Amino acid sequence: MSSSATLDLGAESQLSDKKAVRTQLHSLLSSLPSDHVQRQSINATNLLLSLPEYQNARSISIFMNMPRGEIDTSILTAHALSSGKRVFVPYIYKPKQPRSDNLPASIMDMLQLADENDYASLQPDKWGIPSIPKDTVSTRANSFGGKGRSDGDSPTSDAQDLDVILMPCMAFDQHLNRLGHGKGYYDNYLTRHCSAKTADGQNRRKPFLVGFALAEQMIPSQYRLPVDPWDWKVDAVVLGDGGSEAKLVRA
Repeated sequence: MSSSATLDLGAESQLSDKKAVRTQLHSLLSSLPSDHVQRQSINATNLLLSLPEYQNARSISIFMNMPRGEIDTSILTAHALSSGKRVFVPYIYKPKQPRSDNLPASIMDMLQLADENDYASLQPDKWGIPSIPKDTVSTRANSFGGKGRSDGDSPTSDAQDLDVILMPCMAFDQHLNRLGHGKGYYDNYLTRHCSAKTADGQNRRKPFLVGFALAEQMIPSQYRLPVDPWDWKVDAVVLGDGGSEAKLVRA
């Protein structure tokens, strides 16, 4: 199944309407059969496991997938935990108010999973996404340092430099631009992470950013996604590719 056969993005190569692209992709992805998604998920996971950036990573952030229309990250999460990697997952919440800066109404931290049993104990939220229970948040290591929520504060001296971050999306293009779900959680997180300094005053290292997606989420090569100045590109995209193999797009 191919996005080029289904999406109607018009004649202009430079797309301008993020909302329109999201609407089309949402309709397409929600219609995909579960076995089609699962086949792509297995193929893409096998390819990702072969990448040196993953193999050499000591810490990784993995998004938890929706039950339909999104690539399945469960096999990858289990592999990373069993391999001894430190696995962090997104935790979205409303920070303490008031604040003097322009902090969004909701922000995302990355909190650590303890082990495979901890991962298996996650319960689905209202969207069906496995989620960290609120009553365990205060005990979990935060990639920004310390335990529990950061509430928008800058990373501390004991912050974790994540080696790899898997990025969800609505769409990617061949230029490694990413169209997210419109909330800006990952863009905000990366800006907070990379604008902070380490304990010795050095710039914090940027993680290797991997788009992990279904083949249908890569728009046809003649198009370029609309981007804003605050949007982060990824370093590589791993796609299920819809067939018997997966596909890697990287700079």
